[in-house]
Amino acid sequence: MKYIDGWSNMPMLTKDELVNEFADEVLNSNVNKWFKTSGGSRGPGTSAAELVAMMDGAGVEKTLISALHSWSHPDTRPRGVFQATAGMPDDIFDTFLEQMAVATTEHQGRLYGTALIDPMGGLKAYRQLDRAVKDYGCVAIRVMAAMFGEPYDHPLYYPVYAKCAELGVPITMNLGVPGPMRRAALQHPAQLDDILLAFPELTVVGTHIGHPWHLETLALLQKHPNFYLMTSGWSPKYIPTEIVHFMNTRGKNQVMWASDFPLLSVERAAADALELPLKDDAMLNYCHDNCLEVFKLD
Repeated sequence: MKYIDGWSNMPMLTKDELVNEFADEVLNSNVNKWFKTSGGSRGPGTSAAELVAMMDGAGVEKTLISALHSWSHPDTRPRGVFQATAGMPDDIFDTFLEQMAVATTEHQGRLYGTALIDPMGGLKAYRQLDRAVKDYGCVAIRVMAAMFGEPYDHPLYYPVYAKCAELGVPITMNLGVPGPMRRAALQHPAQLDDILLAFPELTVVGTHIGHPWHLETLALLQKHPNFYLMTSGWSPKYIPTEIVHFMNTRGKNQVMWASDFPLLSVERAAADALELPLKDDAMLNYCHDNCLEVFKLD
């Protein structure tokens, strides 16, 4: 089986003035507990070449890497569990995107860039999104409501949705109870219904199953043809049975594999996928073809 990974986190190529967010015990104590990681493989100095070597060992052809973001910099990181963000300064944003572009250029055809956009920056975020796609070659945009401190139906998200629809770029949206110690209510899947209705041209990919609201996530998958699901951050063998049934039937084109490295190792995520009771065509779609088609990878 060959795989395409819909989500890996960008290794930290720079050692100066960065925060290893997975090692933070205030906001990420649950992440470290659930995934038994100290953040070492996300620590400063880890290379993109090491990630590609892990991909080779697990049979992963291509990976979407997420550029560093506001939680990686001390000037933009929230100080507490309820604090909202204020957008990314352009200089920090461009530095992180330039680092990502180096990795995707050096490993062309293996690593593809994505950028997390902080909508709380208003029009600055709108312009950053445009640069991420046009100047840095990002194939997807990411948003995480728990990170920003405002829900997905907040007015400042809507310019981001419109720009993604205009550019034809998919947007991934974290769903369910977050690992970091931030508000879960911000990521309830029901918020996406209005967005999917308002932007039928927008390709939306929910991430992390939407636990514990996976049945609501499943209902949205059944309702909206422009909605997809990524099992990032979940060992595939723990995917709820209702979603596995959907993958084997009418939803074989809507669910895709992802590791969320380093929270799950690429090797474990790949091996565990093969334990799913999927038909051959559903397994191929889940591990490889769906991600290739949704994100338009070459």
